[in-house]
Amino acid sequence: MTDPHSIYAVATSLADALGYRGQKAVAEAAEDNDYRIIGGHMVRLLLHVYPTAKAIPRSTVDADTAIGSLEIAAPMARNFLAQNFTKEGGNAFYLDITPEQRVEINLLGPRTGPLKGIRPEAVPGVGQIDTLPELNYIFNHEPLIVNVEADLQAGEKLTYQIRIPNLEEALVLKAFAWNQRNMGKDLSDLHTLLEIREAHQEVSWRLNGRELIGFRKDTVRILQPLVKELSKKRTGFAVPDNVDKRRFAALISKHCSSE
Repeated sequence: MTDPHSIYAVATSLADALGYRGQKAVAEAAEDNDYRIIGGHMVRLLLHVYPTAKAIPRSTVDADTAIGSLEIAAPMARNFLAQNFTKEGGNAFYLDITPEQRVEINLLGPRTGPLKGIRPEAVPGVGQIDTLPELNYIFNHEPLIVNVEADLQAGEKLTYQIRIPNLEEALVLKAFAWNQRNMGKDLSDLHTLLEIREAHQEVSWRLNGRELIGFRKDTVRILQPLVKELSKKRTGFAVPDNVDKRRFAALISKHCSSE
């Protein structure tokens, strides 16, 4: 396992502060179990580790968390409850700081097999946990360990250690998310991850290599149609205003094309 990275993050919004609280709660609930922070928080943390002015940070509240196996859902759920979280369904937990401030955490699990997309699976003592096959892929790779010092402002700071996917695995996850739901936030995150890749080409990357297979091949297949679509004046989907479509298309062509 690689040495941890250390970051200092300042919450610039209420969503940021709630997100950092959620990350810390996940780190404490996981104990020694394997997990990864995914979703928007994953992208934001990667941008702290590998900064670039070309990317625009996106805030999000809910801390999506992938767990290494469904067997650890029950002990993590107990640990969240011990932190005074309320369980909502099988995989959602929340903690109200004030009537207007809620920390939200969602657990997701890995899955093997030919079926694609989100599928709920029953976990004894917990309930239904949403699972995704691409999460099985990221747990076949070492995590990026990040020591976080988060300044929530008003004199409050949090310190904790968190696990996230590495840059390439993060892009795989976000490509599959875009493929499944076509949401603008996933385009924004994909753009950020590719800007990180462009600025930090020392980071391990194989998505523009030869004879790709498996999830890497599928990721390129998902992203390549975007190159043509983003080159149009009007796309068939909404593109966030802060994303330069031509640059985004060029980054996909450069970093996600099998030779």
